[in-house]
Amino acid sequence: MAKQFKAPRDKRPPLDFEVTYDRLVNDEFVEQTDKFQARPSVAGGLLLQIAAAMNAEIGVQSTELIRLFDGALMPYDRARFKTLINDVDTAIPIETLGEILEWLAGEYGDRPT
Repeated sequence: MAKQFKAPRDKRPPLDFEVTYDRLVNDEFVEQTDKFQARPSVAGGLLLQIAAAMNAEIGVQSTELIRLFDGALMPYDRARFKTLINDVDTAIPIETLGEILEWLAGEYGDRPT
């Protein structure tokens, strides 16, 4: 008889996080805050790829980390988040994005399904 493994359904609520940043409005930077939600868990394979990318070259890391954002953010927040981080009138440094990803990876590692 074959050993059977079952992936349980994740019934936990989404992970909430906020990003506070400066946006250029009328030639002046104004502090703003946006709220986003991430899935309560991500595919194990994606998380393994992200863990491997953390030790890779910067270019490889960037590609994999973008994939984590794509896989982690709730569908209704994904486009809005991408627009925000690509907006030339906002000041969201790569270090902040790294902090968000580090937090998400930690949450996913501490939240087994």
